[in-house]
Amino acid sequence: MCAALADHTVAGGLALLVAWLWVRAAPLWGMSLALPASMVIARHLRGLENLVHEGSHYNWTRHHRRTNDILAFSMAALPTGQRLRNYRDSHLLHHGQFGTDADPDLRRYRELGIEGISRESLLGFASQVAVLLLRYQRGWLRELRMDIGAISAPVIWSIVAVGCPATLWLGPTGGVVAAGAWLTSMLVVLPVIRFIAEADEHSYSDSSTVFDATITNTGWVQRFLFHPHGDGYHTVHHMWPGIPHHTLVRIHRLLMAEDEKFASRIRTRTRVLSGPRPLQAVT
Repeated sequence: MCAALADHTVAGGLALLVAWLWVRAAPLWGMSLALPASMVIARHLRGLENLVHEGSHYNWTRHHRRTNDILAFSMAALPTGQRLRNYRDSHLLHHGQFGTDADPDLRRYRELGIEGISRESLLGFASQVAVLLLRYQRGWLRELRMDIGAISAPVIWSIVAVGCPATLWLGPTGGVVAAGAWLTSMLVVLPVIRFIAEADEHSYSDSSTVFDATITNTGWVQRFLFHPHGDGYHTVHHMWPGIPHHTLVRIHRLLMAEDEKFASRIRTRTRVLSGPRPLQAVT
């Protein structure tokens, strides 16, 4: 819950800061800050999405499942436009049917040719991500089952939780700017972060086990921007999905130090523009 509150505080605070600069203090500074602020806001919205993932595994509060679902829905799923139950049904298929035709992640990897994305240069990587992004977004909306409630929830949230306080403080223009900063981050920047993050997580084509097909992303850019709340430590998560996000890094480091076989076989990526540690190098 503290992680979700922190994400809301930073994202909402940045939206209000942009609005204050734009309307009251220094409009040029407000305009110039809008883009970097939207990236940071989107990063914290990605953090909320990862907390929906936590909720799907009952990791908010394992012994009180109804409380888990109420907290995860109200604090993370609702503002990011997700249905916790639908997400759980799909994601548990990913864990339970990993690498089979029923695995939704594998289907998405195949449909989009994700493993074929070149990471040899920033320009090449960015251009391929841009080409695939529209198709990816259509698939994301299809997973929401065109649920009007889920799709409209982030818009309503931006108006009520961000726009209204800004309006009371800065007037109607401030409300529009603050809500617009939140929505731009949600609808334009977040899908890019989400797509790159999901493309980081697996390498199905050269692997036959869950362990070998799962990638741990440990670079600081990955941990801060694309995989907040321990999401980058994906191998440990697939081994023990019930471990809460704030414990994953500790377990990962413990295994790296104490389990020689784990340390020699785990597949890692330390930079966005690099492939995972090759399987043949650790067998």
